Amino acid sequence: MKKIQLWLPALILVAGGAWLLTRDSEEQRILDLLDQVRDLAEVRDPENAVTQIGRARQLGALFTPTTRYDLTTLHYGITEIDSREELTRRIAAARSRLLSLELSLLAPDVHIDGDRATVGVTGTALGATRGGDGQFMDVHRVEIDLVRQDGGWLVSGGRHIRDERAAFEGG
Repeated sequence: MKKIQLWLPALILVAGGAWLLTRDSEEQRILDLLDQVRDLAEVRDPENAVTQIGRARQLGALFTPTTRYDLTTLHYGITEIDSREELTRRIAAARSRLLSLELSLLAPDVHIDGDRATVGVTGTALGATRGGDGQFMDVHRVEIDLVRQDGGWLVSGGRHIRDERAAFEGG
């Protein structure tokens, strides 16, 4: 009986440690995915139509076939995109208007609940558009929704929480 009393706490600690390592690993996989999305979304050099479509397809592959975006805090309502093809088309159209785009994801807060995850993050965007007046800068707090599929994670949508440009600029 004494041997069981000694091993039981050790077994619980090992199991708990394994769970924490798995959780940390899943959190890192999610953060790696979001970093991949960020990297593919950036526009560093002028892009021709073929490059824009190629990058849009690469990005689309990191999302679920249907996605949902809640932009009600920006007065745009809720947008549901019913196919990867439509998402890819929208990404390519947006890229065609950009001369440059640099993105960063600050203070990510990952919450995993089974096969679903939410990441709260402050995203910054610095860029320029074709025919625009100089550069733009946006800073927004958002939540990104993800689902686990086939052993990996895919973005399934998200929601805008608040515009933080004034706070970020110190005003």
